[in-house]
Amino acid sequence: MVSRIAARYNPFWISSLRMYSRAQLLTLLACLLLLPTALAHAQTFQTQDPGPGSVAVGGKWQFHTGDNLVWRNPSYDSSGWEQLSGDKTWGAQTYRGYTGSAWYRKRIVVTGTGPELAILIPPVDDAYEIYWNGKKIGSYGSLPMHAVWWAIGHSAVYDLGTAPVSGLLALRVWKAPLSSVDPWELGGLNAEPVLGNPSVLAMQAMAPRYLQEHRQLPQLLIGAVVLVAGLLALVLFLRERNQWLFLWMAIYLLAEGLLSFRVLDVIRYGLHYITVQLYLQFVGAFQDISLWLLLLTLFGFGRERRWRRWTVTLATLYLTAQAVDITVLYNWQYVGLGMQWADAITTAIYTLTPLYILFIVGFGLARRKQMELWPVAIAAFLYGLWNSVFQISAQGRRFTHWTLTNSLAAWGLHVGSYTFSATFLLDTLLFVVLLVTVTRQQFLERRRQAQVEMEIKSAREVQQVLVPEDVPAIPGYSIASIYKPATELGGDFYQVIPLPDAGALVVLGDVSGKGLKAAMVVSLIVGTLRTLVDYTQEPAEILRGLNRRLIGRISAGFATCVVLRVGANGDAVIANAGHLAPFRDGLELPVGGSLPLGIVPDAEYDDVAFHLQENETIMFYTDGIVEARNPQGQLFGFDRVQQLSRARSSAVQIVDAASAFGQEDDITVLTLTRLAASESARAATVSLTTQIATG
Repeated sequence: MVSRIAARYNPFWISSLRMYSRAQLLTLLACLLLLPTALAHAQTFQTQDPGPGSVAVGGKWQFHTGDNLVWRNPSYDSSGWEQLSGDKTWGAQTYRGYTGSAWYRKRIVVTGTGPELAILIPPVDDAYEIYWNGKKIGSYGSLPMHAVWWAIGHSAVYDLGTAPVSGLLALRVWKAPLSSVDPWELGGLNAEPVLGNPSVLAMQAMAPRYLQEHRQLPQLLIGAVVLVAGLLALVLFLRERNQWLFLWMAIYLLAEGLLSFRVLDVIRYGLHYITVQLYLQFVGAFQDISLWLLLLTLFGFGRERRWRRWTVTLATLYLTAQAVDITVLYNWQYVGLGMQWADAITTAIYTLTPLYILFIVGFGLARRKQMELWPVAIAAFLYGLWNSVFQISAQGRRFTHWTLTNSLAAWGLHVGSYTFSATFLLDTLLFVVLLVTVTRQQFLERRRQAQVEMEIKSAREVQQVLVPEDVPAIPGYSIASIYKPATELGGDFYQVIPLPDAGALVVLGDVSGKGLKAAMVVSLIVGTLRTLVDYTQEPAEILRGLNRRLIGRISAGFATCVVLRVGANGDAVIANAGHLAPFRDGLELPVGGSLPLGIVPDAEYDDVAFHLQENETIMFYTDGIVEARNPQGQLFGFDRVQQLSRARSSAVQIVDAASAFGQEDDITVLTLTRLAASESARAATVSLTTQIATG
């Protein structure tokens, strides 16, 4: 009974142990003690040598956050580590949003015999070192303290030796701090590593690059066209420096073309993250700012102070935000709360600033309701709105969990193996519309310019008739004259009109302003003068008649004029209307003065009589002589003119001296010398066409 009671309370496992010998029990205990090690090695990847093929390293990896170089050793006991899949990031598994260092470990056994064996490590966020049996066999980027990581990761191949191989593969990974556009699901391996022949794996590593380049081929071709168009626009600007539209067009197209080649550069050459950010942000900034200036010019806002002030302010703010943001990113591996706030503020500035394009288009259409500008306005509006929504939706998505950016990125046109994203289509549309609009405007501008040049040519032909090329010979006098306009059409004029009594009228003057307007006033003055001479030869009366005719016909302008009547015996009468007094053998002739022509209707002009002796010379000139200015800013001045007059310099010498000094205005010089009785009259012949060409 006792035995029955005792047997009833003995556990079953105790009674079972009695069935085994002492040796068997010791063996069972050893197995139980070695169980953790066996479980730790449960994820060992074992495969036959793949030969000319490859095999993915599947299964779980031992994973641990933090950093300790001891973890590279095969003898280290990592049985307590967590196990993660290698086909997706740690952020997509149990470490959402984690950044910093972490380790992956996995035992690999490859049986059989064969040639060299290698492992392909797919893109990893963001930098790593790889160890085989505790020995470092490669790295991708650089880990802190001087971290370097790639903008877009790519695969890399590392040699493991000749099959068979057996050992521990360890990855020491570092993930950079998340930026405002990064989602939480980042970090570590993105896909399973692959074992195989090194040459086979090298081709597999290049395959995604070739595929991506193939898909980007249309974008690259359009980018090349845009770059060529930008270079042509730059050449046009260098030829015509006053055409700022060409410069803004050139900068915009060159920036657009450079951005089109960005994807190829990143994939093929593996640009560093900071380099790519610097490239993207500043090229994009110049693209946006040049587009502002281009649209401002097309809509006629370029010369308005208010728009210029706003544009300069926003452009400065935009570029400053970019510069500060890049400075922050250069130290991103050490990011703290302050740097994150700086990045957030600067990112908000350069994300919202491009919305300025919408204001330009809106106000432009409201002011200039021209149908030819509607296409560029619509294209620019869609371009600006799409890019702004795309950029804004990406900001802060690790906090908002918005997926709008992914949806927008998926929109586009799919043709065979090619994909044309909505961004690419809108960029191309804007490029084509801008090219057509600018070309059309330049064609119209060229046609208008050709019409103006034809009018100028006609006016020049009229002026050549009004300003005599040949000075008539006056008995007893030698006359020489030079007329050199500062532009194709000048405002200076002179006339030498023989009188019936063997004398002559000499008239010289200067109309305010230059160009076609001044030339038309000259034609009015000369025509009026020729009419008045038929009725009177009195200088003061001629000036009064000219003044009456010019009142109300010179808009905010005037004309100066001096009239000299000289007889065969040297008797002379002169009247002046605000013009520079002539020099008589180096001395200023006291002719008095009055208001210029065309200012007040009742202006009075007085005659001054004098006698011109034999061999005396009177030199008439316009203010283009005294106002000639050298590169240092010095004026030619009255003193130099007087010295030339005293030296009895010829008209040609005087004009050449002023032109060489630095001509800025029309230049006219006329000299009148009374000859001795024994000398014959001499007259200077001037080729007006030659003078205009040299001017």
